[in-house]
Amino acid sequence: MELATSNVAEAMSKAVAEVFESMAFMETDPGQPENAPGKGVTVFFTRLPIYKPSPAMVGLVVPQDLALHLAEAMMMRDFNMDDDEFEVMDVLSEVANTLAGSLLTNLMPDGESFELGLPECRVISDAVAHKEWENSQEFLFEIDGSGFYVTWEAS
Repeated sequence: MELATSNVAEAMSKAVAEVFESMAFMETDPGQPENAPGKGVTVFFTRLPIYKPSPAMVGLVVPQDLALHLAEAMMMRDFNMDDDEFEVMDVLSEVANTLAGSLLTNLMPDGESFELGLPECRVISDAVAHKEWENSQEFLFEIDGSGFYVTWEAS
């Protein structure tokens, strides 16, 4: 079975709203280009392969400040980059995993199953100069004026 990719934007918006509200109690809005992660901005890039029903990749590109804020909201404690970078990566990996599951649930007929790979997360020092998701479709969202991307790449 192939994914119904004609309505990815709609399914992505729904999945992002569900996941961020339920996991971090944060409301997302459609992103404005001026709030997108830009040149010189350090981001966490998390990506997760989808194996079934057809190969695809879901990614999450979150500026460092927003990533720390998300981790703090979800874990209910303070975070800083010097001591907690790997814990922030774990939080973002879980967000990406849940987001992929929600997205696929929205894209697939009821009762169909899917198979996800393991998420990987890394810090990228410049969201423009070291962009690793250039072959992906970008969906820009924001939380409190801080933009982040969710990416989609179907094979």
